Amino acid sequence: MNRLIGTLLAASLLGACTTTPPRPSPSPPEAAATRSQASEALEALGEAYWELLMRHSPTWATFAGDRRYDAELTDASEAAILARQEEREALQRQLAAIDRGALSDKERVTADVMAYSLGSTRAQRACKPWLWSVDQLGGPQTGMPQLARFFKVSSPQDARNLLNRYRKVAGVFDATVANLRKGLEQGYVAPRINVERVIRQLEDQSHLPPADTEYMKLALKQLDDSGLEEAALVDERGRPIREQLLVVVRDAIYPAMNRYLALLKSEILPQARESVGVSALPGGAACYQEKIERSTGMDAAADEIHAIGLSEVERILKEMEALIRSTGSQSGVEAHLAELNKAPDLRLDSRDAILEYNRQLIDRAMKQLPKAFETIPEAKVEVIPIPETQERDAPAAFYVGPPADGSRPAYYYVNTYKPPTRPTWTMAALAFHEAVPGHHLQNALSSENDDLPRFQREVGMTAFGEGWALYAESLAGELGLYHTPEEQMGALSYEMWRAVRLVVDTGMHAKGWSRQEALDYLIKHTSKDPEEAANEIDRYIVWPGQALAYKIGQLEIEGLREEARSALGERFDLAAFHTVVLSSGSVPLKTLRRNVEAWIAAQRP
Repeated sequence: MNRLIGTLLAASLLGACTTTPPRPSPSPPEAAATRSQASEALEALGEAYWELLMRHSPTWATFAGDRRYDAELTDASEAAILARQEEREALQRQLAAIDRGALSDKERVTADVMAYSLGSTRAQRACKPWLWSVDQLGGPQTGMPQLARFFKVSSPQDARNLLNRYRKVAGVFDATVANLRKGLEQGYVAPRINVERVIRQLEDQSHLPPADTEYMKLALKQLDDSGLEEAALVDERGRPIREQLLVVVRDAIYPAMNRYLALLKSEILPQARESVGVSALPGGAACYQEKIERSTGMDAAADEIHAIGLSEVERILKEMEALIRSTGSQSGVEAHLAELNKAPDLRLDSRDAILEYNRQLIDRAMKQLPKAFETIPEAKVEVIPIPETQERDAPAAFYVGPPADGSRPAYYYVNTYKPPTRPTWTMAALAFHEAVPGHHLQNALSSENDDLPRFQREVGMTAFGEGWALYAESLAGELGLYHTPEEQMGALSYEMWRAVRLVVDTGMHAKGWSRQEALDYLIKHTSKDPEEAANEIDRYIVWPGQALAYKIGQLEIEGLREEARSALGERFDLAAFHTVVLSSGSVPLKTLRRNVEAWIAAQRP
């Protein structure tokens, strides 16, 4: 299977390489001048790209410690979306004009990362998500209430900027309404299940008094934590900011939120589609192919990825059966997983107990990292609960990295909704995926690597990041981090979950599967509680192709490791291999292969 992944990537790489005709070799002085010009052009372009990223995404800028755009929000109108795409495409053209042959190996990696990141416009243009996506995970009803969570207030101007950002929230809802109306006119509409979920979220929020919302709670906490005198916390007209925040939430945000709710109930829901695959949209097949390439870095067809998924499901199933037999049990896999899910000693009875259990898992992993890594990041990771306003529709856990300025730790968000439905035997694999040695290790090392351009430290390639995190789950087994057969089964069940994603994502978006078919397949092959399984399937519906990245990335990293071990024999060093994989930040898989192959060649006598 790894060989298949490598073949697909190699074919894609060769295709890219053969499009450029050979050039005459310049003389040494000319070569030096050309290299200098190319290097300078790339450096300038990298700085321009970082500036573009900050300007296009003010909330990311705040999160990253760049406070210049604190009073702004991303314009969600179609005109602004298209204008941003054109800016990115202009940078793409400038990047394409740089002579790659005049760059150093390190600079070529930087150019690869920039090219891949800028290439997101292709999928955007093919899919036009702003015309139809009603997103229960990343829509304005989930993102806007969290605006103040990472907005540190240290001065009166910070407080005024936060207020002014809140004043722009209504515009985001109204632009979303306008976009979806235009989408209906052009034959674009969201799946019914996603619309129903967002309607419920909006109804839950609209029933809250404005003063009790996340908008107000988080903003007031930031003001309280600032230590500033109340007399200093006034807006441009001398009015108390605390009062003005409530005025904005009550008189601007709530009416706009209710306009969005009214649109969904009266116009979108009656026309929402029962078919959940993106292929049901105009140009849907081309959209999904772009999503595949965006998420995996491969130009493989959906059928190829579907076949990889089926093969991986069968392989993992055999490993699960072998583990069950090793415990002396004769149960089948489905029955064994059901037994684990019902076992009272594998449950926790409170939200706090779930959080503490996960803290202990991360401590366990941190102690073993020196066995497999040459560098351990300085940034810490803190376990906190997913906000109650989001937890019902949220995944089991997710990770948010630390800012470059070190002003706060990274966060491992854990879902504590309905504690009895969250078995402990799967928590270890998920903690090792999201925190260490998974996302936190990879992201923090990248963020702390001053040898990389700023944009390269911060941007993420989905197949690399999620592939690394899934690889980290199996690496955890090598490091002895799974202490019981139940935790080992948890790791296998989570790997199975990612293999199943290849099957159900391609099934729904390319093969005409219904939501129920995908849900039945997921429940049959994993340990997921039906409610959690439904959350997962509905995530794949609203984010076509994203779930493919995990398994594809893992298979490539594992395949490269085996190639290196085979080529180097006793000279192979696992920690050194990990350094090569992680030292360039998050890179496209084709670039990762080139980096590892160069390292292998350099290690040979």
